[in-house]
Amino acid sequence: MVGILLTTLQRSLQAELDQFFSHWPLPDGRLAHDDAFRMARKKLKPSVFVDLNQRLLAQAPAVTSRWHGWRVLAADSTTLYLPTTHPDTIAATHFNHYHDGAGGVYSLARAAALLDVASGLFLRADLASDSQGERAMLVSQLSAMQPDDLLVLDRGYPAHWLFALLWQQQRAFCIRLPLSYSPQVAAFVRSGQDSTIITCQPQAHHAGFAEHELPLTPFRLRLVRVVLPSGQIEVLATSLLDEAQYPSSAFGHLYQQRWRIEEAFRHIKCRLKLERFGGETPLAIRQEFHATILLHNLATLAGLEALQALPEAERSEQHVNLTHASQWLRLLIPQLLHRTGDIATLCTCLVEGILYQLTRKRPDRTAPPRKRDRAKPRYHRAYK
Repeated sequence: MVGILLTTLQRSLQAELDQFFSHWPLPDGRLAHDDAFRMARKKLKPSVFVDLNQRLLAQAPAVTSRWHGWRVLAADSTTLYLPTTHPDTIAATHFNHYHDGAGGVYSLARAAALLDVASGLFLRADLASDSQGERAMLVSQLSAMQPDDLLVLDRGYPAHWLFALLWQQQRAFCIRLPLSYSPQVAAFVRSGQDSTIITCQPQAHHAGFAEHELPLTPFRLRLVRVVLPSGQIEVLATSLLDEAQYPSSAFGHLYQQRWRIEEAFRHIKCRLKLERFGGETPLAIRQEFHATILLHNLATLAGLEALQALPEAERSEQHVNLTHASQWLRLLIPQLLHRTGDIATLCTCLVEGILYQLTRKRPDRTAPPRKRDRAKPRYHRAYK
């Protein structure tokens, strides 16, 4: 069951089962029927994929690339279209997070994740209603951080209570601020300084402090100015207060690394077709979500293993085609899980297939801006 869900159910369910079991010598007269699969998946907990992912991360080789000794983590969230037959869409009162748009009634889920930007591995991923805020989901994920981790967040996260919570838990962070976040930030932008340290005094009316039982004690933030090649100004707030140890000029590259989580979301949504759910129940959707996260991590680790086969001089110049690696892995999973499969030969085949499709890094390449009014693709089913 785990192996079948890892191959992602994007075609007819019976066709997926036939392809999967074509590598398995089933007894005469036996057939893996789609109805049997639907009954069996009701007994499979989504947590099995979470547990497998944690075991995978525990055995993953450590990536030595760090920023001033810190392992850089990025956190972010994204929304997922749920099937039009999902209970949240059909029953408008369920969780009260349905939407009525031009394309009809639909509902969304929010996926929040914590990613190691050096390796591209998801350390934690959670799925909830889109009515759940990304800050609240981040709080539950902070336990996955280590003492030497540095958390990088975009400008959707800043809040006084979150800064206070991160200080209380001794979590190092770097967060982009809106230029209008506070009068202190606006004054810093006007000053022209590269860096300054400010003191924030929480007030009783500030939201979040009572909910998270945080004391209203002052805390300090270091503001860092980053000027983009286009001339646009970004302001970062960080807990790394030492200018000599962490120069302002280094923070532009640090924040740029956060884009790795955007690429990971694009991979699971656009390449692995996460929103094209094979099941329609909340249980099936959670199974497929966590299975896709595990598949992403397996493909990422396979890509890192393939790069190790290159000479060290070439390794830093090549980039793994993660879409290609994922498809190779999907094809080989049935054989890898079969007890008679030659694991060493199959793994060699996987590595060679990934190496065949490497692309050379082009750090100065810029992509055209995305259209702001672009329509998000939705997958409809004419009938069940």
